[in-house]
Amino acid sequence: MIERTCPVCSVVYEVDPRLLKRGRRKACSRKCSYALRAAQMSKKVTGPCGVCGKTVSRSPSHVKAKSGALLCSRECHYKARSTGLVGREVTTPYNIPDSVREKLSKGQIARNKKRKDEGRYAQSEATKAKLRAATTAAIAEGRIKRVSQLEIAVGKVLDSLGIPYDHQHAIRDSAGRFIGVIDYYLTDHGAALEVNGTYWHADPRKYPNGPVHASQARTASRYQRKSEALHQRGIPLIEVWEQDFKADPEGAVKEALRLLV
Repeated sequence: MIERTCPVCSVVYEVDPRLLKRGRRKACSRKCSYALRAAQMSKKVTGPCGVCGKTVSRSPSHVKAKSGALLCSRECHYKARSTGLVGREVTTPYNIPDSVREKLSKGQIARNKKRKDEGRYAQSEATKAKLRAATTAAIAEGRIKRVSQLEIAVGKVLDSLGIPYDHQHAIRDSAGRFIGVIDYYLTDHGAALEVNGTYWHADPRKYPNGPVHASQARTASRYQRKSEALHQRGIPLIEVWEQDFKADPEGAVKEALRLLV
């Protein structure tokens, strides 16, 4: 416990610092807490919403510190994230041990199994159709850009070899519905080149028994669907693995291209 002076009545009281850290017990009593809240609300900042321009009043703590923007609603807050007006910066990267990852993975698998047993796991066809349409629109508008540094590096090697390609090429089924995105579509060869990371694609040399974590299993399932779709359309698929590329960038790409000869 620590001693603190009430900002309303100046009475000294004891409070748990953990509560203060969570924004609680900032005053000595409920009466003073209400008075403090009223005083803070009276200092509201009024101005135009940073997204839609609507006039809005917010307390100083709701003003975005880095941009100074006021936002009128949750919808505008989400739009501000996509435009960069409100950003999420990670100052301390996550460092999750493998043991914790495995525990989280088992927990997720158990929750999914329970939902499947209760019939709450699968999405309705209407929901799937909406998600497909939204994904297709996001890719067409450039709002989805899942490009790794490894993928960019492979593109630079293709450029140096003079191989023409279409980057992030979308593939669709016979009805025009979105199926997936090819990392590189080699236009002269009519082939797909996929850049596979060691972890996300569960490189068999490191994961001989297949995917270990739920995230790897999901990636493998999506990759299988994409591979089958390419096979049905007669599009050859070649792969560049992260481990091979890091050892010999140009050699790894050339080795994959030899499969097309």
